[in-house]
Amino acid sequence: MPAFSENALLELLLRFALTLVFNLVLMRIVSKHGPESRKNVYSFFIISVVVFFLSHTLRSFDMQIGMAIGMFAVFGIVRYRTEPLRPQEMTYLFATIGIALINALSSQPEGWMEMVVINVLVLAFIYLLEKFLLREEAKPNQRKLNVSVPVAELQKSALEAKVKALESQMGIQVIRVQVSKVDYALGTAQIQLFYEE
Repeated sequence: MPAFSENALLELLLRFALTLVFNLVLMRIVSKHGPESRKNVYSFFIISVVVFFLSHTLRSFDMQIGMAIGMFAVFGIVRYRTEPLRPQEMTYLFATIGIALINALSSQPEGWMEMVVINVLVLAFIYLLEKFLLREEAKPNQRKLNVSVPVAELQKSALEAKVKALESQMGIQVIRVQVSKVDYALGTAQIQLFYEE
């Protein structure tokens, strides 16, 4: 499709459409993991769109590789400083940024088929590796509840009492408790309660 390179706006829209199509497929893979993963789909899409247009706008400068690496660092740090992500979800973030960068920074006008093949290969590898390497045994649908408690309540007996109180108030059966963050300056701690629906 070399003729499209003559019309910059049409080329931009086609590249953006290509990015959206492949990110839609990737988000379909992400969203099947449950409510926790579905919350990240919005962020992944927005990051992909912003990275695409930022890369496309700045691609005339002679810093494509440095900019691409910087995008991974900046958006990876900015979005996910507060709550740790599973490695699988970080991989999805990396893939969405990568697809946007590939489609925005590809410089050959006749390389449309190459871009499509690269996008298909990325998605195919994600799907196949997830399907065959990350198979999880069927387990009950677990939910997570984040609770803020004073640091003094992190002692085993106080924490057990807090968990029992929350179980009776909410009518849930807590499977496990995990301390996710402790802030001694504020005197608070974040705990995560995992329970079955």
